[in-house]
Amino acid sequence: MQKFDIYHPQQWFVVLFGFVCCFLGTSITYISGIIHLEIIENFDVTYVQATWVGSIFNSPVGSLLANTFSCRVCIMTGSVVGLIGFVLTSLTENIYIIYVTYGLIAGTSQSLIYTGVLVSVGYYFDKGRSIATGMVVNGCGVAMLALPPIMQQCVSSFGIHGTFRLIGAAFFQCAVFGALMRPNNVEMNRKMENKTKNTKELYDNQCVRLGKSVRNSLSTLGNVEFFLFCLSTFCWNVSFNISYLYFPKYFKTNGVSKLDVSYLISATGIGNICGRYLIGLAASDHEIDSRLLFFGQFSLIGIFTLFLPFLKSFTIQFVYMTAFGLYTGSVWILQTVILVELVSLSNLASGFGIVMFCGGFGQLAVPLLAEILENDNHDNVPDIDLPKAFAVSGSLYILSAILCALTARKSSSKYSSVTNLSHGDEKKKTNDIELNDDLEMELFIEKR
Repeated sequence: MQKFDIYHPQQWFVVLFGFVCCFLGTSITYISGIIHLEIIENFDVTYVQATWVGSIFNSPVGSLLANTFSCRVCIMTGSVVGLIGFVLTSLTENIYIIYVTYGLIAGTSQSLIYTGVLVSVGYYFDKGRSIATGMVVNGCGVAMLALPPIMQQCVSSFGIHGTFRLIGAAFFQCAVFGALMRPNNVEMNRKMENKTKNTKELYDNQCVRLGKSVRNSLSTLGNVEFFLFCLSTFCWNVSFNISYLYFPKYFKTNGVSKLDVSYLISATGIGNICGRYLIGLAASDHEIDSRLLFFGQFSLIGIFTLFLPFLKSFTIQFVYMTAFGLYTGSVWILQTVILVELVSLSNLASGFGIVMFCGGFGQLAVPLLAEILENDNHDNVPDIDLPKAFAVSGSLYILSAILCALTARKSSSKYSSVTNLSHGDEKKKTNDIELNDDLEMELFIEKR
C-alpha cells in the first residue's frame, strides 16, 4: 500500500475539494430516473420524449477548457453554467426548451466539473493515482446514497421546479471549491511546453488555440486501443443510462412506493462507496491489471442485469442494487488509470474529452432504443418493454467488458506518467523515463 505521508498537503486538498465537487456537481445522473418520472407526471409528455431530456447530458467542452486554460477554470465555469441551466429549467414547462436548458446547458456543466476534477487529480498524483481518484469519486458514491431520498422529499415539498433551483444552487457551490484547486507544476509545465512547440502560437488568439486543442484531441484517435476503449465507453454509457432511467419505473411497476424506490436507488450508493475504495486499492497494485478488473466487474453486472426482470422480491432487488453500485461505481477510477496507460499523462485532458464525447453519444442512443423497445400496454398507451430494455442493457455491459479487454494488446506500464513510446525507439524511451522522473520529483517537492 502507498505511504500517504509522502504527499504534499496541497495534493490532499485537491482530493478533498474534488470529493465535494463530485458530490455536488456530477451526481445528477444518479437521480435522473426520479426526475424522469416527475417530468412525465408534471409536463404531460410521452416516455420517449422524457427520455431525451436525460440523454442530451454530456459534452466534450471540458477537455477544451482544461487544455486551453486550466482545470480550475474548467470547474468554475461548469458551476456557473450549471446554475444558469437549472434556473432556466425551473422557469419553463415546455419539453423542447428543457432539452436545451437541462439537457445541453446543465449537461455541459456536469461534463466541465467532472473533467476538471479528474484531470486535476491525474496531474497531482503519479504514484497512488488510482487511490486518489477513488477517494475523489467516492463523492459520487456518497451522493448516490444520500441524494435519492433527499430529492424525493424536495420534489414532494417544493415541486419539480423548486427542486431544479436547489440543484442549480448546489452546482454553483462547486465554484468555491474549484477556485481552491490551483494548477500544480506538472500542469503548468505541460501548458508551457504546448506554447513553445510553435513560436507562432504565442501570437495566436484564443479561438485559434481552441481549434488546435480540438485537432490535438482528434489526433489521439489514431491509437487503435484507445478507439476500442471509446467503443467500450459508448456501450457502458448506453447500458448505464438505460439502467438508471428505467430502474424507478421497473420497481414502481412491481408495486414499490416512490419513497421505497428512492431507498433502492440509494442502495447503489452503499455498494458504490465500498467498490470505489476497494478498486482504488486493487488498481494501485502493480500485479493487477486495470483492464482485467474492468472486464470482471462489467461481465458480472451484465449477467446480473439480464436476470433483473425475474427479481420480484424487495430484498433481492435491494441486494441487486447494492451489487450494481459495487460493480459499476469503480469505472470512474479505472477510466482515468486506463486512459493514462493508453494515451499518456500529457494527453490525459484530450483523451478524457474524447471519451466523454463518446459517452455522450451513448446517452443519445438511449431514446433511439426507447423508440425500438416501445410497445402498447393493456390500455393501448405507448410504454417501454422493460424486460427487453434490461436484456439490451445487460448485453451491452458484457460487450463493453470485452472491448476494454481487447485494449490489453497495448503494452504499457501502469505507473509511467509519460508512456507513449514509439516501437523500438530506445532513445525516446530513455528520454521519457527521464522526463517521468523530473515530473515525479516536481510533484512531490513542490511548495506553495
